Amino acid sequence: MLVSIIIPYYNDKKYIFRSVSSALNQSYKNIEIIIIDNENSLISKKILKDISKKSKKIKILSNKKKVNLAGVGRNIGIKNSKGRYVSFLDSDDYWSKDKLKIQIKEIKKQNADVLFTSFKAVNEKKNLIYKVISPEEIFLNTLIKSCPVCCSSVLIKKYCLKNLKFGNYRTKEDYDLWIKLSLKNYRIKSIKNFLTYYTIRKSSLSSLHLNKIINAYLIYSNTLKFNYFYSLFSVLRLYFNALKKKYL
Repeated sequence: MLVSIIIPYYNDKKYIFRSVSSALNQSYKNIEIIIIDNENSLISKKILKDISKKSKKIKILSNKKKVNLAGVGRNIGIKNSKGRYVSFLDSDDYWSKDKLKIQIKEIKKQNADVLFTSFKAVNEKKNLIYKVISPEEIFLNTLIKSCPVCCSSVLIKKYCLKNLKFGNYRTKEDYDLWIKLSLKNYRIKSIKNFLTYYTIRKSSLSSLHLNKIINAYLIYSNTLKFNYFYSLFSVLRLYFNALKKKYL
């Protein structure tokens, strides 16, 4: 069964080779790798052209507009994917070599629609910052309070995405999709294996925090139709639980 690996790219030449290599080196070999060039510049075209030479399994798509929205790129990738399964990988994250092999086995065994893994957050030198052990299954009422899902850890059956897509948010676009999937009663399950490595860079630590808060509020307000006060309360609860999950 073919797995479509979707990687959005925007100004990330330092890590993209590592990310793609971790996908190409998977022990599960029935894959296609779709890289979406959201940067759409002469530099990005050259970088991705060089990467595409690594394997015939790599396909490069260019966004018509320069847009730094990972979700927009992922939506393009989903639309052009051929796999029965779809897996997301950000251009600065990477996988253990058996990630897809284990997930394919477990998604069948657990009769899940979506399967994610536990993950380790690392810095630019691959040093551990924190790790998140995934719960066995996620339901809407728990997802509203906390999001233990790393987008780069997800394997999803493509039919789930037929009428759903990532929202046009700078951040939290993946959280929005998990909520939409939960509203449709898709089974979101996990495995406790640490198979995904999520990279946290100094340049992004502070600049995106406010954006995350604003987008979380918009998701509660727009997707879940919460009122103003309950949306604010939900944002505070989400970030309190995030800190507790990572550091306590």
